[in-house]
Amino acid sequence: MRHFRQGTFSRKDMPGLIRPFSPSESLNNLEDVDLAALYATGKRLVLLDVDNTLLPWKSEEIPDSTKRWIEGGKAAGLRFTVLSNTHNPARLERLCKAMGIEFIRDRAKPSRRMFLLAMQKEGVEPAQAVMVGDQLMTDVWGANRCGIDAIWVKPIHPKEFIGTTVVSRKIEWLLGHFLYRYFQGDGADEESRPGFFGRQIVRQILKFGVVGGVALVVDTGIFYYLMFVATVGDRSLKEVAGTWALKNLPWEHGGHDLQEAAYVPLKVVPVLVAILVSYILNRIWTFQATHEKATISQAVKFYVIALIGAFIATVVGSLVQRVVPLSERPAWAVAQMAGIIAGFIWNFNGQRLWTFRHK
Repeated sequence: MRHFRQGTFSRKDMPGLIRPFSPSESLNNLEDVDLAALYATGKRLVLLDVDNTLLPWKSEEIPDSTKRWIEGGKAAGLRFTVLSNTHNPARLERLCKAMGIEFIRDRAKPSRRMFLLAMQKEGVEPAQAVMVGDQLMTDVWGANRCGIDAIWVKPIHPKEFIGTTVVSRKIEWLLGHFLYRYFQGDGADEESRPGFFGRQIVRQILKFGVVGGVALVVDTGIFYYLMFVATVGDRSLKEVAGTWALKNLPWEHGGHDLQEAAYVPLKVVPVLVAILVSYILNRIWTFQATHEKATISQAVKFYVIALIGAFIATVVGSLVQRVVPLSERPAWAVAQMAGIIAGFIWNFNGQRLWTFRHK
């Protein structure tokens, strides 16, 4: 995590839009968290992430430094609870038993449920708890949703779950540029970097977004033409396709609506053409990959990434809609935006690191 810096954040001065993702401070190492000072300020419960906070991802070896840190906290009067939604509960139980601390396994962060269960179990108020974790989008956001102070620590090891690398870390990178405007640090970890728009990756992201807009226009234009303009003899293409779909496709359409029935078969061509346009523009303009010959293999990679991106957008949108505590329409809008962002991040990184990767 090249952009990581150690210091505190002035959360009270932040816009409300980014404040939910801001920690109270960021520290380079778990051992930099001063547990005695936390106790002195009224903290009694330390909530913890596991992977890349206490130990490397998927590891069973607990670092000696982590063990000493926890023992020091216990000596200071603090209690510890791990929050995890792991699919390997046996590993979680082994690790927590070895460290002599409690754990809560429940819904994925940033859901409030695990935080609330831990506080209820230990009999503390939000002001008496603190969350220590390596991810803004789960550990910090979840803690802030419950009114708990959050300390953001640098990941122990660069290896982590691919979803974290491709989605969460990229969102953190973008959020960091806004959060660090309200940052107070010693500058020891700050790098000499070009301006925000001077970075190649930022320019690529902006270009990728523009190309996505062009592809959307192409998709919509072709789809509109096929649905409302194109004809086959003296019949509209929509009528022909809708009639065929009602007879041959395995799902039912309420009221035998030809427009509803024609939607899927007539949507296929616009999507494929839009992806092709996106491939060409991203190859020439966004990633400037013209130094390599265009191949069928490269085009197939592009289509694979794009189709997986559509799936990810759908899944993320569905999950977010379950988590956000809003009424139906606002929850749908937030879920749609989350899905679009997740799909965009996947598509950009997949095309950049796989399809158009510079050898």
